[in-house]
Amino acid sequence: MHLRNAPATPAPSIPEVTASPVAPTPMTAAGCTDASDCIPNQCCHPTGCINKVAKRVCTEMCTMSCQGPLDCGAGSCGCVQGTCSVVAVPATMTTTAPPASSPAVRIWATPQRYSIIMSSTPGIELSVIMPQMDTSTVVYDWKADYGHFLSWNPQDYAVNEKGSEVTTNGGKIYWSYTDKPADTTKPVTITMTARDTATKKEVGHSVLTLDWDGNNGIIVKEIR
Repeated sequence: MHLRNAPATPAPSIPEVTASPVAPTPMTAAGCTDASDCIPNQCCHPTGCINKVAKRVCTEMCTMSCQGPLDCGAGSCGCVQGTCSVVAVPATMTTTAPPASSPAVRIWATPQRYSIIMSSTPGIELSVIMPQMDTSTVVYDWKADYGHFLSWNPQDYAVNEKGSEVTTNGGKIYWSYTDKPADTTKPVTITMTARDTATKKEVGHSVLTLDWDGNNGIIVKEIR
């Protein structure tokens, strides 16, 4: 008796396993890799810094007083060991008198976060800090690469537009904008050059950088 060969039993198929991509871990509220990741943690008088991915909508009106470690150029937001933190103004700019040949001339700006919907101010208020200097013959040349400068008299609420370049004899000037640019990743740069009209020489220079804050306005990023 002859037995027919039984058909070979096919080996069981092994399903192909496709590795699912691992979703990237979202940035924590305070985590950062660079100073550009960090913004003030509150809309008015911020006391700390957070990652810009955790920003919230600002609707409140801010007072024009200077409070806290970030107001009026007291400090800025930076990335310190992977955490958004307040970076204080260097001691050489606040406590140590600089050489007479290089005075510490610096822009002073408030509020730290501004939107055109705010009714308490027509723009970011700008003035100049010039410690231990005779400013009687000094004028200030202001230039913005976006937006415009304004003068404002709170007594009669008169606002006068001055354009993107203006020269003042001191006091306050304001910066504002009409519409946001198409590219909000590019910061706004405001420069101030102080000149002595008697000697015709530059006596100081300062640069203010503003970052667009999504759809909510603009923030003071850095003063140097």
